[in-house]
This record gives sequence, C-alpha cells and structure tokens, in this order.
Amino acid sequence: MLEEDLPFKVVRTNSHDEVIARAANLVVGRAAYETARRLYPRDHIPYRNGAQVFERSDEGSQELTIARLRYC
Repeated sequence: MLEEDLPFKVVRTNSHDEVIARAANLVVGRAAYETARRLYPRDHIPYRNGAQVFERSDEGSQELTIARLRYC
C-alpha cells in the first residue's frame, strides 16, 4: 500500500520524528495511537491525518479531542 492510501498516522517525537503506525481507518489509527501512548509515555505522540492533528499525548482533555473528531 502507498502512503496516500494510509492517511492516518501516529508519530513518535523524541529527538526526531518517527512514524510508528499508519492506518486507512480512523478507529484502527486511534487504537495504534492509544497503544503508542502506553508504550512511550515520555515521548510526544501526535495522531494525525496529514497536517491535521486529532490528538497529542501532551493534551490534558480527551473530551476536547472527542469533540474535534466528530467534526472530521
């Protein structure tokens, strides 16, 4: 599959950006994001669709994120 076919991605940022998961499905990407947060609790982990950031691991409120996902 090409990168364009997998728009949702989870990126691990410590000293550099590392794409650790790509998904074609929003729910599968979300599961990868949640897993990455547990595996790398000290790293900055954004969940993205292109330039749009759905959630970041350093955000405090998940209610705000759920509201944002409803408008996508």
